[in-house]
Amino acid sequence: MTDETPEMFQARYEDISAIRWPRPADPQEELDTLNARHLAWNAWYKKTVKAAREHGPQHDALLVALEDLVEIKRDADEKIRLLLAYGRIFHQPRPHTLESLGAAAGLSPSGVSRAFGAEEVMAVAELTGKRPPAVDVQRHDPNVISGQSSKSRCTWGGSRAEPCTETPKYAVTDKSGAKWACCDKHLPGYLRSRV
Repeated sequence: MTDETPEMFQARYEDISAIRWPRPADPQEELDTLNARHLAWNAWYKKTVKAAREHGPQHDALLVALEDLVEIKRDADEKIRLLLAYGRIFHQPRPHTLESLGAAAGLSPSGVSRAFGAEEVMAVAELTGKRPPAVDVQRHDPNVISGQSSKSRCTWGGSRAEPCTETPKYAVTDKSGAKWACCDKHLPGYLRSRV
C-alpha cells in the first residue's frame, strides 16, 4: 500500500496474525500448538513476501491472507466431498446413512447425496485403490464410458501403484453411476460384490 510506514506495515501483520492464529488462553495449550501456529504463520509470511515482490507497493497482506484462507477452504470442501463419497459408497461392512454423514458434515441428507458424484467416487477409488460395489455390468463400449484410462484398459482391477493393463471387455456401473472398464480377470470381483 502507498504511504505506509514500516510501523503500519508491522502492525497490520501482527493484527492479521492475531486473527488467524489466536493465542490460546491456556498456557499449556499455547505450548502444545506453538509449532503448528509458527509453521502456518511462516507459510503465510512467505506468500506475502512473494506477493510483495510481484505487486510492489500495491501489495496488501490482508488480501493475501484472504486468498490463502479461500484456498484452504476450497481444499477442505474437496476433501469433505471425497470423505462423503467414501462413507456412502466404499465404507464396509455397510455404507454410512445419509443422515449420519449429514450430521457429521453439517449437511442435510439430501445435501450429502448432492455433494459428490461419479468424479469424486473415481477419485476415492484412485486414492485408496478400492472399488465400490457394482450394480450393473454390460459389454464394454468405449463411446459410453468416461475417463481416458477406461477406454483402453481395465480400471476395475489393479491398484494405483500397479494398474491392470488388460483389455476391457465389460463396463461395470457402481452405485454412484460411474462406469468402470473391466477385464475377464476382474469380473469375478464384480460378481462377489453382488452376493
